[in-house]
Amino acid sequence: MDAIRIAIILALLSSPALALHIIPGQDVQSAINSASPGDVLILGAGEHRPFVVDRPLTLIGDGAFIRSDVQSPAITVRSDSVRIEGFSIAGVKRPSEEKFKYYMERYQGGSSGGTSGTSTPATFAGSLRLDLPNAAVLVFGSNVTLENMSVRDAEVGVFAEGLDDLLINESTFQSCKTGVLIIRASNVIVGNTGLIGCEKAGLNASNSRSFTVTGCSAINNTHAGLFFRNCEDIDVSGNTLSKNSEGLVFWGTNHSSATGNRADLNYYGILLADSHNNTISGNTLINNRRSEIVSGFGVGMSVQANSSYNLVFKNTASNNYNGMEITENCQRNALCGNNISRNMHGVRVDKNWNNLIYRNNFVDNVISAYDNQTKSIWNTTVGNYYSDYRGSDGDGDGIGDTPYTIPKGSSVAADYRPLVMPFTGEIDPDEILEDIKRYAHYNPEEGSTIRVNDSGAAIKYTTRRGPPVFEENTNTVVERPPFTPVI
Repeated sequence: MDAIRIAIILALLSSPALALHIIPGQDVQSAINSASPGDVLILGAGEHRPFVVDRPLTLIGDGAFIRSDVQSPAITVRSDSVRIEGFSIAGVKRPSEEKFKYYMERYQGGSSGGTSGTSTPATFAGSLRLDLPNAAVLVFGSNVTLENMSVRDAEVGVFAEGLDDLLINESTFQSCKTGVLIIRASNVIVGNTGLIGCEKAGLNASNSRSFTVTGCSAINNTHAGLFFRNCEDIDVSGNTLSKNSEGLVFWGTNHSSATGNRADLNYYGILLADSHNNTISGNTLINNRRSEIVSGFGVGMSVQANSSYNLVFKNTASNNYNGMEITENCQRNALCGNNISRNMHGVRVDKNWNNLIYRNNFVDNVISAYDNQTKSIWNTTVGNYYSDYRGSDGDGDGIGDTPYTIPKGSSVAADYRPLVMPFTGEIDPDEILEDIKRYAHYNPEEGSTIRVNDSGAAIKYTTRRGPPVFEENTNTVVERPPFTPVI
């Protein structure tokens, strides 16, 4: 037992609350049923039976081990203000037929009581939920702390629903189908936790808000390391996201941020879909190339599927297939001040309009930029730095005298104010938003051409009777595989 845990236990033992020691073989549930709010139960080393916590208690596992079973979680929390610490749990991943059989053996419609043809007492209709996973830990109370937990081989490591204030800290969820599954929750913190080798997602949160994930490692999960669906006010910072299909996914998730994360060896380091008003900054997106689906494919940062007003700045994207991309009807996003180097394509934009790409440094990419069937804006008062730019700067203002033509794709696109030295300045998100307001005025019903005046790039409108017709480009690169979230 480490010094911190010893200090916690000593502090609890010195408090006015009752501290009860339970050894293997003693009835944990009876001890809980007899405890008063605020009491501390310490479970000694060895295997213990599953239990339900229905009052505000602290339970500390001092080498305690629990084995869950089909629809029988190791720990179920049904009270507010509960702390669970230091337990090792072996979960269960049984096929759906086992779960169905479990319910059929226990279910009895109406109110007649009786049994369902087995020796197991029947349960009245409505008291069981067929939608619950085989979770190692079920949490339905608020103000709950789970710390120093180790869970393996569960369908879901922790399932939490409809609660406020949940802390999961210094824990490990390994070889589960889903490590942590959270639905309709707020004020959640997951910190310093390993989410490793899960068949679906390491962490999957939906319809939740005010959610922080920091200092975690999501590694070698078959689908997403961290997946947020229909969430708001999410803060993902300082995590390691490695060897997943997708490191981090914001799907229908708004007003959130991802900062200071490292994503490598994923198909997608960070992916935004149908998401708006998010900030993606200061992340390291490197070596996102894999071959299980498409040989050598991988994207550092992908903004796709009708996403808008996302600010992607001060990130490093290196040694990916596509360093960054914006695809599929996205508008008014900005890639600004990123260092994009040694990728097959530095930035790939496809079938969008009104996105700003400026102040980025494109260094030693095979192809700096790919612009297909879009109306992208590649410069404001300044453009981007390209290591393969061969123009001159006769007046010494730091801006090339000739445009940089975007080398790949079907669009006739150019950066009219290419930088001749790498951009090293600071980035102000409010200024990026002002640039979006100033420059992103393309109307697909009118058509447009890009012109340059003293203040930079602007849109010159031309009359058009209908929207432009995009034609498929026959000179294609390796296309990214279709993405569908797996829940």
